[in-house]
Amino acid sequence: MKTFTETEHTELKRQYSDSVAKEIVAFLNTDGGTIYIGVDDAGCVCGVSDFDQTMRKLADIVESQILPTVSEYVSLGSEYVDGKHVVKIQIKKGDSLYYIKKYGRSAQGCFIRVGTSVRSMTERQIDLAQQKYWSSRIKITEIEGGVKNPTFKYLRLLLSEQGYNISEDTFEENMHLRTAEGKYNRQAELLADRNEISVKVVRFAGKDKSAGVINRNEYGNKCLIVAMTQAFDYCADVINETRVSIQGAKRKETSLFDKEVFREVWFNACLHNNWMDGTPPAIYVFTDHIEIISTGGIPQNLSKEDFFRGISKPVNEELARLFIRLNLMEQTGHGVPLVVNRYGEKVFEFLDFFLRVRIPFAFELNPNEGEKNDTETVPVNLPANVTERQKRIIKFLRGDRINDRINDRINDRVNAALLASVFGVSEPTIRRDLAQLSKAGIIRRVGSRKGGRWEVVEK
Repeated sequence: MKTFTETEHTELKRQYSDSVAKEIVAFLNTDGGTIYIGVDDAGCVCGVSDFDQTMRKLADIVESQILPTVSEYVSLGSEYVDGKHVVKIQIKKGDSLYYIKKYGRSAQGCFIRVGTSVRSMTERQIDLAQQKYWSSRIKITEIEGGVKNPTFKYLRLLLSEQGYNISEDTFEENMHLRTAEGKYNRQAELLADRNEISVKVVRFAGKDKSAGVINRNEYGNKCLIVAMTQAFDYCADVINETRVSIQGAKRKETSLFDKEVFREVWFNACLHNNWMDGTPPAIYVFTDHIEIISTGGIPQNLSKEDFFRGISKPVNEELARLFIRLNLMEQTGHGVPLVVNRYGEKVFEFLDFFLRVRIPFAFELNPNEGEKNDTETVPVNLPANVTERQKRIIKFLRGDRINDRINDRINDRVNAALLASVFGVSEPTIRRDLAQLSKAGIIRRVGSRKGGRWEVVEK
């Protein structure tokens, strides 16, 4: 004998009533679900007495009583259980704000599912939902960006590193860098060598922000892929310390947090972020956890259940294709299941316009023994005549892992051009800086002029 249980994704109704329309709207506006008619609150099957008439009423609700059109998200069917007909209404999460046509977008027409009950949406919830839905429909490839004459040396080099042959005639078209009107779009702004987007990593002295900031590192004003990789390297290699313990005759090493999980969460935050409002994702480091926050939340037509199952529906589709080309992500959708497997669903927090992920630490950090500030990667015993820009060049050559890989593949002329784009000066100026640093014995050329690279002389 089959029995049913009412949950946040399952609604049981003994018989048809006009409240079914509210139930359908609530599931559309929340995470989807299933409504069974002909099952009482205890989960026992009582059946539907007038099956055909009930199906006609439900079809009228789906076809004419709810807006926007819901036919692709709602399916009507039935099950024959214990010799009785049970109506089964399956509802997927919709991609808009749904409401009962008779009452419009109001508290009387808009509903959400809260646990096993249906509640009217407040005016604020309705306003927030409308803003969220409208912003999700605008693509970063369709809106004009904020950089007028962008260059893409970083992007070209990263693609070349993956073995792609770049055609100057089709590069911008293939990378979807312009709007239909021919103007550089928001995606071009994100991928440009120089922009106004800055990713921050902030460390706090306690378990919440009230404890005060220990240090703040900014990775930005450059190609998003470079900035987000630098932020990842900093957290994975500097913040993620390892402690060693001896258990009997065995040596055990424990990392502060799972590096693979952090990579999945951080790269997905950068990819699925709502870049329309220009707010970048951020990383906050506390003494007992690391927190990644991004704007936009779950894609509109994706339920929490689908999200945790690993179904991927990128908010920024063309950016996702580029990430795949550069081996920054896969199409398997294993990222969220990986996080859930190792830390559980509780690490995800879904807010109105944000998604926050808290990865707990294996042990608590001592705020008085924090890592050295990023600026300290520059040697302290430099000659007095070394300029601030030259110090930044030293830091760049010493700490930028992407640049290390690029250096292995490009000649010094392209490297000088790359540095010029990074620091906003001419190529001859960068060449003079490199020559002065080389003459002072601070950097040296390794390998041939054409195939070699610059590196910092460690003293």
